[in-house]
Amino acid sequence: MNHHANILITYKSVTGFTKEYAERIAGELEPDIPCTLMDFQKVTVTEISKYDTVVFGSRLVGGTVDSLKKALDLFGQSSASRLLLFATGATPMEAAESISEMWQNNLTKTQLQDFPHFYMPSGLRYERMPWFEKMAMTIFSALMKRKKSKTSYEESLAQAIANSYDISSRDYVLPLVACLGADN
Repeated sequence: MNHHANILITYKSVTGFTKEYAERIAGELEPDIPCTLMDFQKVTVTEISKYDTVVFGSRLVGGTVDSLKKALDLFGQSSASRLLLFATGATPMEAAESISEMWQNNLTKTQLQDFPHFYMPSGLRYERMPWFEKMAMTIFSALMKRKKSKTSYEESLAQAIANSYDISSRDYVLPLVACLGADN
């Protein structure tokens, strides 16, 4: 293994799940593959340009990867040669069709081909959510509970969003780590 490729792992995290996944990715790579972990708020074009490979992770909010457009813009202006993406959310891994649809809604056809992208189930942490998001979820949860004829998906969704929960796992970082390791 040669160690010329330097990697920046950057994340935007609100309730902590994305930061934890970024730390897990770094933990799986180190010490064999050196990498730098950085909060996305501190990332600039100049900073990204110090690295060959950039990993950007963020949460899903209403089906959109939070700050993805800004991350793509910064990467596009930088001299980094490779970008990998990961998104965290409350959707379980079994919902493969929803996850695939989410990526198609967030990335162009070219971006889907150019940037390896990974989904990592996380969960919900109401206690760490901004109040307006917590309010929106509370209202949505109440509406789902009141709905008379629910599909099985809606039924499981109503149960899933009623309380905080954690479905994150180290296993979900392994495909991304393998993708990074293959080039080093």
